[in-house]
Amino acid sequence: MIDFIASRPSSFDNISQAIVWVYNHGSIKKKESACVSIPPQLVKKDNKWYWKTDLAASEPYWNGWFKDLNNDFLSVPAPKLLILAGTDRLDKNMLIAQMAGKFQLVVMPSCGHQIQEDDPKSTANILLTFLRRNRLLPD
Repeated sequence: MIDFIASRPSSFDNISQAIVWVYNHGSIKKKESACVSIPPQLVKKDNKWYWKTDLAASEPYWNGWFKDLNNDFLSVPAPKLLILAGTDRLDKNMLIAQMAGKFQLVVMPSCGHQIQEDDPKSTANILLTFLRRNRLLPD
């Protein structure tokens, strides 16, 4: 996260510049998605566009957010689905649990960090299929 924040420009001359940066950085892999989701994340001050949220200010909370998250996820007594753009961040326990059938893993390598924005239709279809298969939708 630190590397991402360090690489992220603090301001832009215009919204289009921000959209191009996000797209080129690969956070969002579809330009149409970036055009929709990036403008609301910016605020104009003194003829420059800045991120509304200072991600670096949240650093003291990062460990708390992720501490034991994998174990908490695996301990939920319900069907589980994990949708990722890549498996590079899965730790050993999660890989073993996935191979043991503890949760369903779907990898969408054509997507960036915002999977639901890059491919909303496929994401919705994956969720609906999971919910139907596990009888989690009302009749």
